[in-house]
Amino acid sequence: MIKKIVIALLLLILIGVGTGIYMWNKPHVKVEDKKGIAITAEALAKEYGADEKAADAKYLNKAIEVTGTVSEIDKNQDGGIMAVLQTSDPAAGVQCAMRDKGVSLTKGQNITIKGFCSGSGLTGVSLTDCIIKQ
Repeated sequence: MIKKIVIALLLLILIGVGTGIYMWNKPHVKVEDKKGIAITAEALAKEYGADEKAADAKYLNKAIEVTGTVSEIDKNQDGGIMAVLQTSDPAAGVQCAMRDKGVSLTKGQNITIKGFCSGSGLTGVSLTDCIIKQ
C-alpha cells in the first residue's frame, strides 16, 4: 500500500518537473510572428473609453498595429523607450513600450507601431513588446 503511494507521489513529482521544464524552455512569442489587427490610436482609445470589457475581449493580449502621431517620447523604469500616440483626449493616449532601446522616434511623427495590447489604465491604452511597422 505504501509502495503504491510512493510510486504515485514520484510520478506526480516527475510530471510537475517535466511541465516546469517545458514551460521554462517554451519559446517567447514575438509580435512580428503574429498577424496584427490594424487600428488607429484614436479608434482604439474610443473603443476602450466606450466599453473596456468589450475592447479587452477584442484586443487584450493580441497583436495590434496602431497608427497615429507621436505626442511624447520618454523612458520607462527599465530604460526602454515609451512612445505615446496622440488621441483627442490628452489624458488617454496609446502608450507603446518599445522592445528595442535604440529606436529613433520624433515628436509629431506619423507612425504605425505593432505590439501586444495589455489593456487600459489611468493614462490610456498600453502596448508592450512594440516594434515600428515598416
